Amino acid sequence: MVVAVLALFASLGGVGYAATQLPPGSVGTAQLQNASVTNHKILNGAVGNFKLASGAVGPRKVINGAIGTDQINSGQVQARVSGTCSSSAITSVTATGTVACGSAPPQEYDTSSPSPVTLPGGATATAITSEPLAGGSSYLVLASPYVHLTGVSPSQQVNVTCTLAVGPATTALQTRSWTVETGANGFAETSSIPLVVTVPSSTNSITASVACTRSFTGATSPTVTVSSNINAVQTAANTTAAAAR
Repeated sequence: MVVAVLALFASLGGVGYAATQLPPGSVGTAQLQNASVTNHKILNGAVGNFKLASGAVGPRKVINGAIGTDQINSGQVQARVSGTCSSSAITSVTATGTVACGSAPPQEYDTSSPSPVTLPGGATATAITSEPLAGGSSYLVLASPYVHLTGVSPSQQVNVTCTLAVGPATTALQTRSWTVETGANGFAETSSIPLVVTVPSSTNSITASVACTRSFTGATSPTVTVSSNINAVQTAANTTAAAAR
């Protein structure tokens, strides 16, 4: 019995000594059983950046939803855009995803005559050029018919009248004239006729157009050619149009 008790104490003492007096580096991967180190065995903060190999943490190691705005560097990663602009344009996006809204830039339309148009005699206006405009917006529309007069007689008077009309509303138009006395030598003459109208909003698409007529004194008919541009810019609101002149 005495021998048995002494043997028991000897064996227990050896195990305790081995557990507390292990030489450095004696426990490696070969001595660790698979899945033997669990989450509860790792001290908080024990595994830091220097303990992770480069590329060790990939997409499969990150749980869905684990990385949010609190975990990203806002100076390097742009958060999801979370704001909207209902009736204007986004002018900037912050690092947190909020947006700043500002006025949307206006739409601009323009056209010009492919070639000068010769005006015949008579009171019927001749179309020079036109431009379709989208509905749903008001506009500021400008045109500048360019008139070239040749083949005139000395001391002849020539009158050219041009009209800028936009849309079905007859108030959205302007008419202006250019009258010239050719003088004793009957030299060729040129001039431009500036036109501008404001156009209220229309549900349907509309058309801006320029048309001109001519008249003259004397027996010899001069040659009158006209070319024109049309420029239209969307505006915030227009309720009245320029009066005809």
